[in-house]
Amino acid sequence: MKTKLFFYLILSVGLLQVLATGGIATSQTPQTISFGAAISLSGPYSNLGHQIKAGYEIAVEDINRTGGIFVKAYGKKIPLEVIVQDTESIPMKAVSRMEWLYTEKKVVAYGGEGNIVNGQGVAEKNKVPAFAIAAPHLRPHERGLKYWFSPFGKSPDIAGHVCDVLDTISSDKRPKIASIFKEQEDCGVEQAEAFRKVLLQRGYKVAVFEKYPRMTKDFSPIIMAAKNTGAEVVLSSPIAPDGMTMMRQMKELDYNPKTVVVIRGAEDLSWGKALGRVGDYVIISGMTWHHSVKFPGVDKLNAAHQSKFGRPADVMTGSAYASIQILVAAIEKAGTLDTTKIRDAISDTDMMTVIGKVKFRPDGTLIDPCPAVVQWLDGNRRLVWPKEFRETPFVYPIPLWKDR
Repeated sequence: MKTKLFFYLILSVGLLQVLATGGIATSQTPQTISFGAAISLSGPYSNLGHQIKAGYEIAVEDINRTGGIFVKAYGKKIPLEVIVQDTESIPMKAVSRMEWLYTEKKVVAYGGEGNIVNGQGVAEKNKVPAFAIAAPHLRPHERGLKYWFSPFGKSPDIAGHVCDVLDTISSDKRPKIASIFKEQEDCGVEQAEAFRKVLLQRGYKVAVFEKYPRMTKDFSPIIMAAKNTGAEVVLSSPIAPDGMTMMRQMKELDYNPKTVVVIRGAEDLSWGKALGRVGDYVIISGMTWHHSVKFPGVDKLNAAHQSKFGRPADVMTGSAYASIQILVAAIEKAGTLDTTKIRDAISDTDMMTVIGKVKFRPDGTLIDPCPAVVQWLDGNRRLVWPKEFRETPFVYPIPLWKDR
């Protein structure tokens, strides 16, 4: 009899624990939920990597301030942690870093910049959802992958946003002839083709469509081709060193287009420091975010970034922060740390974030990416589009070299 009473007492205590926590108490509850960041903290892409790292870390601090992520299966909140692995700006190192994050740390999601595109197969094999930012390449999303998401603008989005800005110029002053400098890498080729398609659709003439290899030392042949055709706008998507060389040689050759668009390379903080006035007036677009956009949570993110780094949040920080917002919402919706169920919840995302409304297409791309267009002015990145958020009007035409 005493044995039965003792058994019922233990059972009652257990039931009370379940009722109190709202779930099943278990000794297997993880201490933390791990998010794996395979990013470049050294090498030529390290500036972007550090911008992204800041976004992840501020987002994690915000969620952990209230205890973490509520996971229904465990009946409690569990803190989130970011485990960072440096890819050293070497694309294939993303593969080994992502494998390590899964096998050693059991991460429930991956994040990173363009280099993690090389780890798509890892994410798919391990059935771990991945968020790729600073990655405008659309083609990886055309492979039918289930675990690949990008809270970030793609090549067609970028081309469209650039032309939206150009279309605001009065018809009598708007540029009519364009030159496109095409980097001979997959991403550069895709962006160049997207530029050409949208420009032609909107009535522009593409007079020069010239290719160049990465780390080119002499851009003079294509610069002179653009100058000789009277091209009023130059569009390119170089890595930062090529973009800087391009701008210096345009100055040396006294080529004065009315506006210059540099996707990818000019997002880097080093652009303004290295080029000074030579780097001013360049447009960056589509794959960017800006701290002046008026979406929920941006002011809070900026305040935290200002406190840590002495400046407003950088252009890549917003998408990194949003990646964590999306993951947290997905885990709470799934109610479990099962990565397949988390993936399904991410796929169904429909929420506001610091980058605006997030809803994914079946291929993992955003339906409505952040439309921020930024122009370098006086060594700073200023938001010039969309009109309702802009800090300052788009400067067009840009001053001649002799007047800078």
